[in-house]
Amino acid sequence: MTSDNETPSERYRRLARECLDVAYTFPDGVRRTVLIQMAQVWQRLADEQADPTMPPFSPDDAEQRAMQQQQQQQQQQQQQQQQQIQTDDDKQD
Repeated sequence: MTSDNETPSERYRRLARECLDVAYTFPDGVRRTVLIQMAQVWQRLADEQADPTMPPFSPDDAEQRAMQQQQQQQQQQQQQQQQQIQTDDDKQD
């Protein structure tokens, strides 16, 4: 749903809401995390558009924590896959 009368700030806020709406249709995981991060970026852009004196985008603490959480989840999944491969190899021997 777009409007020709939207300011850039309003448009970015709408896009942030849409990202969150979609994010919460997914279970916890990479897809949800990425969509939440995308919503945070849209929100940041909206804030910057509304207040041009804001510094350029840089991840805040919450965004950095979300990225770290995503990396940790990926590492855990990789470790689990490696353990499963090792277990399968041991069974074959």
